[in-house]
Order: sequence, then C-alpha cells, then structure tokens
Amino acid sequence: MALPARENVAMIIALLFNWAAYPQSRNYWHIIRRAVFKTGIIQRSGRHMKVSVGDVLCGIERGQDREALFNAAFTNSEWKLLDNHKLNEGFPTVFGMVFDNMPRHIAVELDEQLIHHKGYIGAISIHLEFPPHLALYRLRLPPEYRLEGTKLRAFYSMGSRDGCDDDDLRSMRQLGYTDVDWEDSGASRTIFDDYDTSRHFERVSAFRNILLNTLAGGEDDAYQLTMLLEDLNPRLFDTLGAAAERLRDADTEEAVAQVALSGRRYMEQLADTLFPATDVKRGKRVLDRAAYKNRLWAYVEDRTLADVDYRNQLGLEIDRIVKEVNAGLHADQPKKRVAAALTDAASLTAKLFALDPDAIRNGYLAYAGPLQSFVRGLASQRFTATTEGI
Repeated sequence: MALPARENVAMIIALLFNWAAYPQSRNYWHIIRRAVFKTGIIQRSGRHMKVSVGDVLCGIERGQDREALFNAAFTNSEWKLLDNHKLNEGFPTVFGMVFDNMPRHIAVELDEQLIHHKGYIGAISIHLEFPPHLALYRLRLPPEYRLEGTKLRAFYSMGSRDGCDDDDLRSMRQLGYTDVDWEDSGASRTIFDDYDTSRHFERVSAFRNILLNTLAGGEDDAYQLTMLLEDLNPRLFDTLGAAAERLRDADTEEAVAQVALSGRRYMEQLADTLFPATDVKRGKRVLDRAAYKNRLWAYVEDRTLADVDYRNQLGLEIDRIVKEVNAGLHADQPKKRVAAALTDAASLTAKLFALDPDAIRNGYLAYAGPLQSFVRGLASQRFTATTEGI
C-alpha cells in the first residue's frame, strides 16, 4: 500500500527516552541502542542518515524556568508522536537519539515497535533554525554514527581515536550491520565549527524551500540533497543557502541578478574545492583560477576513465549550468529560472561528490580558516613567551 506523500517526507527526528527508567547499574545507552536497532527497520530502509545521541536534559539548573524549558524542548515541533504521560513522568531526565534525514514513516514504524519499551517516550521533529532546538538537540549531543543500509561508520573527532572502542562496532555487527568502521568527523561540532549556528540553519532551511518547488521528488528529495551537501561541505553549502535567502527576498531584477552572481561564485568555489587552480595545462585547456569550468571538467575526467558516456553526460551538465548561472547575471531573468539554476548546481554537486565520496568527505576542509587562525594564535603566544623570556 502506498504511503501518503507527507509520510515519506524526511526530517530531523529525535527518539526520546526517560533514562531514569533504566537500572542505574547498566549503561542505558546500550539498552536503548539495542531496542532501536534490533527492530531492523533502519537497516532495511537503506536510508543515508546521521545519528547523534546523548542527554537532552538531565536536570533543572538554578534559575531555569521549568515550564519554559519544557515548552522549548517539546512543544515547537512540526511533527510529533509523544506519550504525554511518559514525557511528564520522565522530564527532565530525557535521553535522545537524533536521526538526520529520517522519513516520517520510518519513525512511525519505530514508534510502533518501541511503544511497549518501558523507557520510550516518543518521537518529535527537530528544527535547528529554532535556537532552543539547536542548543538542546545538536550542541549538546555528539554525533555517533553514519548509517546507510547495513553500512555503519562510528565517528571520532579531530583525529583522536583514544575513545574508540571496537566492542561498539562488534555490538553493531550483532544488530545487523555488516560493513562497520570508524570515521573522522574532523572539526565538525568543535570550537572550530562556525556553521553550528541558527543563522547557518536558517540558510539551510531557505535553500531546502527552493528545492521543494524545483526537485521532482519534492520534500523528500529536497531534504536528502540538503543533508548530503551540508554534511559534505558546510562552507560550500553556506554559499548556496545565502543565495537562496537573497532570492527569496529579491523584489527587483537587479536583486535577482545578484543572486545569479552568487550562483556563479558557488560554481567557482566548487571548482576550487574539487580541482584547485594550477598553471599546468591539460592539452590546450588552461586550468587557472578563472577557468573554473575547465577545472570541473578535469575533475570529472580523472574519475570517469572507464565510463566515457557518463563523463560526457556530466561534462555537458557542467556546461549547461555554468551557462545558466551566467545568463542569470542579466537583469531580465525570472526568479524561477535562477532558482532552477541553483537547484541544478546543487544536484550536480551531489553527482560530482559521488564520484569520490571518501576523498570529498573531508572533516577539516570547511573549517580551514578557524583552524589556521588557532594555529597562528598558538605560534604567536609561543613567540611572545620566548621573546619575553630572553
């Protein structure tokens, strides 16, 4: 039976549990993890999702308004399946498993399987452009896994595997994951992450809204593509999100043309990320900074050696999108055409990333600026300390 269209829509969805309901002598995360994954629902879905886990709330601090905190955490969701009695009984000892890019129908299936699990409270949608949700469900909860079918990657941060426990991977194998390993999440969710802000997620939301009206798959495709791009390179995505905001507010032809200029800059930044400028030519083609289209072609050529047809298909797509964003620079293009060009640029990006996903998924590239500033600051402090000691 076909599901209603809205039930196929993906969101950020949190499964909530009352951690006080579990024996204090046991690790409640391990109990909850087994209850969720032993259903096999997530594995069978094949869905690409990221999971963060941790205590959403573990008490009321002095000066906090209990009612305001409750409302901020649980009453500002577009979608929810909550057992209000269990929620009131458990509050504020609430543990969360937050799934990015989970379709609602999967959350409904999980809810049906977990409803008799004693600590389970329910499921709600999370909206990171809403500051309290950002604070409670992202900034407090570290990323745990990347999931795709029976493939699982467990995260560690900043190159440090000191806390990595292979027993966790063995436990996930027992729960149906056949391809398990570790993944360095880089500087994401650290002090170097300038994109963990409500402002960034407002841009994410603005771009997703453009995709809703331009992608054939509507909301579901829009959410999946948004998660993929924002996950792989938030710096690049921030450019698209800012362009989407400006297009939403554009009320003159000149304002629309400025959005198209942002689209061209995005294509230039995409080329810088995938194939940095070089003075070395490829045949008669230059690959310097200005020749961003040539550099995108070169990136494709290097990764499609055995598939000439797909190489040409992607190359023609590059040519068409570059032409479209440049056409938008003229102050007579409708907003709809510029929106379509931004959507096509995003879809092309996903295809290019898919050619070499392990190389593209660089947890440090988007945070190079803050990392370099931090290193320079340390070097300056050491230099000052050295000179003062002379």
